[in-house]
Amino acid sequence: MDYFSLFPLVCALITSLIAYQYWRSLQFVHFMPGLRPLLSPLSPFGMLLPNHNLLNPGSTWYWSARNSSYLNKTHDIISIVPLLGSVSYYTCSFDVMKQILSADIRLQIEKPYDMTLERLFGPSLASVNGESWRRHRRVVHPAFSNKLRVQNQSLSDNFSSSVTFYSYESIGNEVAKIYQSMMESEDWRDCKQIDFLESHNFMLKFTLCIISKCGFGIDASWNAISSSEKLETHLNHLQAQHYRQKGFTLPEALRIVSQTLIPRIILPNWVYAVPIEGLQRMGESWNDLSLYIRTAINDKDLVNHVFKDGDTQDPRECNKDNLLTRLVTSWTLSKSEKYSLSENEVIGNMYTLMFAGHETTASALVSVFALLAIHQDIQEKAFNEITVVQAAPTFESKNIDVNKMTFTKFCLWEALRLYPSANFLPRELTQDMTVDVQMPGPQKVILHKGSWIMFDLISIFRNPHTFPQPNDFKPERWNGIAEHEVGMFGVGPRACIGRKFAQVEALHILSIILTSWKIDILTRPDENREMYKERVLDDAGQVGTAFGLRSVPLRLIRRF
Repeated sequence: MDYFSLFPLVCALITSLIAYQYWRSLQFVHFMPGLRPLLSPLSPFGMLLPNHNLLNPGSTWYWSARNSSYLNKTHDIISIVPLLGSVSYYTCSFDVMKQILSADIRLQIEKPYDMTLERLFGPSLASVNGESWRRHRRVVHPAFSNKLRVQNQSLSDNFSSSVTFYSYESIGNEVAKIYQSMMESEDWRDCKQIDFLESHNFMLKFTLCIISKCGFGIDASWNAISSSEKLETHLNHLQAQHYRQKGFTLPEALRIVSQTLIPRIILPNWVYAVPIEGLQRMGESWNDLSLYIRTAINDKDLVNHVFKDGDTQDPRECNKDNLLTRLVTSWTLSKSEKYSLSENEVIGNMYTLMFAGHETTASALVSVFALLAIHQDIQEKAFNEITVVQAAPTFESKNIDVNKMTFTKFCLWEALRLYPSANFLPRELTQDMTVDVQMPGPQKVILHKGSWIMFDLISIFRNPHTFPQPNDFKPERWNGIAEHEVGMFGVGPRACIGRKFAQVEALHILSIILTSWKIDILTRPDENREMYKERVLDDAGQVGTAFGLRSVPLRLIRRF
């Protein structure tokens, strides 16, 4: 038999099968308008391969097409039906997002496993669904609860003096300490002007110090977190029992890991043994970060500090609400399945909360600093508000009541509207769902069981039907808007659990920087302010695990 003669027949058969499946996919979405690419923008190869308007929109299409997507914002929902890959819906409607996410738990809407980092880091609050999500939330949520607004000083009498537990009020104290440590370490106390060719690394370092200290009890002074010594534990309860290895500092390991998530998903483990410097560097950074986290959670002395003899072993009654403490307690001491986590789940939450706790906040702060540098009049209005709230200019931001920084908070929200740190939220429907849409006209749309819907936060918050003049920086647009209507942190029961922490942290950092420094743009030779604005504000994308401005050169000029 001449097998070569069968080749055209086989090709025709494969083509027919693909065409049939494609037709079925179009029927599945009822021929809803949208994109019809070769590759799904959600697939690993769609994210890695070069972008093409027709063949592969890529992972950045939501930004590059922000002003024209959704058929020029004439449709609340569109479909993406790739020739190769899964069908998905995308929405640019805040109202549709609220309808679906508000029913997240009731309708058992799930986060798709393939759109989480569970395969890399392990199960966490951000990745699991159903009863597993409730169990994770019972452990983690109290560490972010509003009930923790005042520290119980009497608790400290029961523990080693090196153990500190943090509430929202303590964030201001830590911001002030880290700021002073930074000024001394960088020798900036007598500087009249500081130039940052790249402000993102600076802000990542600052927010990493905060989440490390306030969230995990890790010594995170500016010197400790940036030490030239290699990766070490800086846990304040270990009485300086450090380990060292030949590897990366914590910020270096975090940065490389966050930049190599997609390759890590695709590449097999044996690749990192290949004698190629880039691959070996990637593998070493992941190993170092894993070793750091496993060493932290395996410290049994931590548990001995948490519970004295006769104490309860129920995490519900553990009021020592350091995140690391609660996670380790749920693994080692909890006797209730409702309040227990496995070792892998503790590790997964450590990874997730470490990244979410500093990269997203850093990205938001870089955006707001860039926008305030461009809009000097708005910056001065925020500065004036802060000085009134503080009563006197000082870098001791721990004394400021961030609840009174209304306009400054609006500046933060507006920066997040323009550059949301989480640029999209994925969900998988476990049953058919009907939603009301307004564009292209009021009607009901049925979304089918098994389909994915992506909440495109960039298009949602730049939708001119909801936000007039959507590309303009207008903090005053949030005046009179209730906080639960601010959707950049998500909505519904699965909204960002660290929302309050992130806002308090960001406002303290804004207050301490704006009080002491005027923020200005840092232009290239022969570049004016308008050219800087276009270059910086148009260059946005993934920066590690968060979305934001990629490169923001800034100049800080001392106010007094």
